[in-house]
Amino acid sequence: MSDRAQSARVLETLRRSEAEREARRLRRAFWVWAVRALVLVLFVGLWEWAIRAKVLDPFFFSQPSAIVMFLAEEVRDGSIWPHVLVTLRETLAGFALGAAAGIAAGIARMQFPFAAEVSNPFLTILNVLPRVALAPMFIIWFGVGEGSKVALAVSLVFFILMLNTEAGIKSLDRELILTMRALGATNRQLFWKVMLPGAVPSIFGGMRLGVVYALLAVVVGEMIAARMGLGQRIAFYAASFRAEGVLGTILVLAMIGLALNFIVARAEAMLLRWKGDVT
Repeated sequence: MSDRAQSARVLETLRRSEAEREARRLRRAFWVWAVRALVLVLFVGLWEWAIRAKVLDPFFFSQPSAIVMFLAEEVRDGSIWPHVLVTLRETLAGFALGAAAGIAAGIARMQFPFAAEVSNPFLTILNVLPRVALAPMFIIWFGVGEGSKVALAVSLVFFILMLNTEAGIKSLDRELILTMRALGATNRQLFWKVMLPGAVPSIFGGMRLGVVYALLAVVVGEMIAARMGLGQRIAFYAASFRAEGVLGTILVLAMIGLALNFIVARAEAMLLRWKGDVT
């Protein structure tokens, strides 16, 4: 057999192997989503049955059909959209500011170890403070408008991104860094070509967590004092003893959280495509 024919057979075998792997991946994805859907249907069906059979009290637990009707009415009359936009705007602003400041602080601390050692105890004290418990103080400082919710989100996201950025830089292969130095790389080249790219997976891990905490901080702030927002609606429906309103609004928040997490995950996958499947 000629070398060309042998190479063709090898390539054909590799193509078949790749096609089989892709087929297995698609089958697995199908069954994963099928089981997820089944679990969801069973849960919702059991919940609805328990309410109709009077096993659970609808005053406390509401029921899926009531939640669906509540959300349909909110969407139909458009009353929910202004609150969604306010909460989303506050979350994105808090996340963007907190992430940018956290990444910059993490990089700066790794570039200036002496300053990092000096600031460690102060940052640790600030990090362990229960910022959610301090939400009323944020409202006093920044008012009942959007500023206090953005500030609260920033205070949570900042430390997550700072610590993840530092962890990503610290986890880099030291032999690679020494090799780059031996080849004559400057500190600037070392940072931009090795340290920052190597820390990107850790940074995105912090971003996926940070966007969820930003939403959490915003909702807590809105529940305490706000003119608009989904957190304010939860507080209103809870005070009105409307369980379907509380649970329906929480469901909307869950969908927002999933969407934000998905967007960050897709951005991570696109940016790190050269490293393969990171998600």
